[in-house]
Amino acid sequence: MDDRLKQVIKAELDRIQPDARAENRCLGEIHKKIEMRSRIMRFNKKKMVAALAAMCTITVLGTVTAIAGGKITSLMSSSSRNEIVHSKNELIQLAESQMGTVPKLVDGFSNGLAFNEGSMTMVKGMDENQNPLITYPELYAGYGENNRASLDIYQHQDMVFQESSAAIKQEVYKDITLEAHEDNYLFLPPDAKPSAEDSKLEEEGKLMISYGSDKEERKVYRYVNWNENGMEYSLSSFDDLSCDDLIAMAREVVDAR
Repeated sequence: MDDRLKQVIKAELDRIQPDARAENRCLGEIHKKIEMRSRIMRFNKKKMVAALAAMCTITVLGTVTAIAGGKITSLMSSSSRNEIVHSKNELIQLAESQMGTVPKLVDGFSNGLAFNEGSMTMVKGMDENQNPLITYPELYAGYGENNRASLDIYQHQDMVFQESSAAIKQEVYKDITLEAHEDNYLFLPPDAKPSAEDSKLEEEGKLMISYGSDKEERKVYRYVNWNENGMEYSLSSFDDLSCDDLIAMAREVVDAR
C-alpha cells in the first residue's frame, strides 16, 4: 500500500505544475497539519504526510489530527485557486459576511511586503466517525511576491485543541502576547528515504519530514501566534524572514485599525 500510494502521489505531482504562490501556501498548510499531528500523537507519518503533500499540490487540503475533550478528532478544509481574491477590501467584506466581524489586516508592511491575495475557507471539526461537530471560517492572506508571508485568522474555538512547538521568543505588545516559533523541515521525493540522522531528529521532534517534492529540500518554517479580541492570528513564512522580522510585522497587524 505504501508503494502504491507513492506511485499515485508521484503521478499527481508530475501531472500538476503549481506556481510559486500555490507552493508556498501549500507548504504552510502542510506545516499546520504536521504540527498538530506531531505534538499530539507519535506514529509513522510517512503515508499521511505524503498524502497531504499531494492533496495540497492540487489545492485540496487534507485532514489534520486534533483533540478537544475527546470529541473532535480531525479538522478538514478545502481551497481552490478560483476562490482567491486580490483585493484586501474584498477579502475584508468576505470575512465580515462569514465571520460576523472584521479581523485586522494591513495593506502592506513597513518592510515592503504588500498584500498579494487572500481567501476564505470553511473548516470542519469531525469526530472519530467523521461526523461534523463544528464548522468555522478561516481567513488567509498572502503578502509579498510569491506570498513570502502568510496571515491566517479565525475565531477562537474552544473545542479545537491548540498546540504548537515551544516558543523560542515571546514578547508582550500592548497587552498582547506574541509567541515566535521555528520548525525545521525536510522535503523528500516520494521514493526517497531519510538518513538515519534525519530519522532520529524526526523521532525527537526536531525535524518534520514530508514526502512528495521533486527534490530534497530543507526549509525553516517560522511563525508568530497571538490572540486578540477572541481572534486567533498566525503570521508565518517559509522564506528568509526571521522570528524578529515576523514579530515586527505582527506588531503592525496589532496596530491596524
